[in-house]
Amino acid sequence: MRRIMPAWRLAALVIAGTAATTSAARAGAWPEPVGHWLAIETFSDYHAATQGYGQFGQPAGRGRYVQYELSPYIEYGLTPRLTLGFQPRAQEVIQSNLPGTRGATGFVQFNLWARYAVWRDAWNVISVQGQLGIPGVQSPASPVLAQPGAEYEGRVLFGHAFRLPGGWSGYTDLEAGYRMEVDGWADQIRADGTIGIRPRRGWLLLAQGFNTISVGTAAPGGSDYNLYRVAFSVVHDLTHHVAVQAGLWHDAGGRNVALGNAGFLAVWLRF
Repeated sequence: MRRIMPAWRLAALVIAGTAATTSAARAGAWPEPVGHWLAIETFSDYHAATQGYGQFGQPAGRGRYVQYELSPYIEYGLTPRLTLGFQPRAQEVIQSNLPGTRGATGFVQFNLWARYAVWRDAWNVISVQGQLGIPGVQSPASPVLAQPGAEYEGRVLFGHAFRLPGGWSGYTDLEAGYRMEVDGWADQIRADGTIGIRPRRGWLLLAQGFNTISVGTAAPGGSDYNLYRVAFSVVHDLTHHVAVQAGLWHDAGGRNVALGNAGFLAVWLRF
């Protein structure tokens, strides 16, 4: 499942076409500056009542599901238009309805991607992105946390920067993608959006939505779910190279999937 991946530099590159400054949200449409790295370390604490389904839309009975995730996110500006990135996702999962309470640890998935800015000006950018999801590993085998098979995703991204009265500034980032599964799970349509508002220097307010819609037919026992998630967070620049973020996300609705809430903290390094 997709989690919130902050992308700290979005407002940095888009507000009035100025020099890069610290910002936040997911990687978004803008390319990373040539020769620059963005490293983000995110920790999330997620709790859900399974309501008959686990995190991948598989039958799980009733109970509680707790997920701790550590997910370093790293990307590099290879050319003025091309950005490369990767992200391993490590989790500890505790589930109380298997029967009894069980836990597992491991890597959910290892993601690799390339993002290319097709067109841009001082205020807007259109990009395309390809992503490969490499299957994870875990111990023990239950509860399930590791992605069992590879995933392939294509995505189109649009970013727009704007100014507001009172010296405020902001941006929007809209993304649509198709994720192909090869393990019997249903393919997915992804639709994500971010609004970022910078009310003063060194602060950024974020409102985000992440939507997953399964399409096609899953194999028996395979994942087939919809999920609609919203997130709100605040980012504060400690220095030009370091920022911190704190936020919450809420699963607002879905189908065949546990709905829960999470808090998350992150530290960004830019170099």
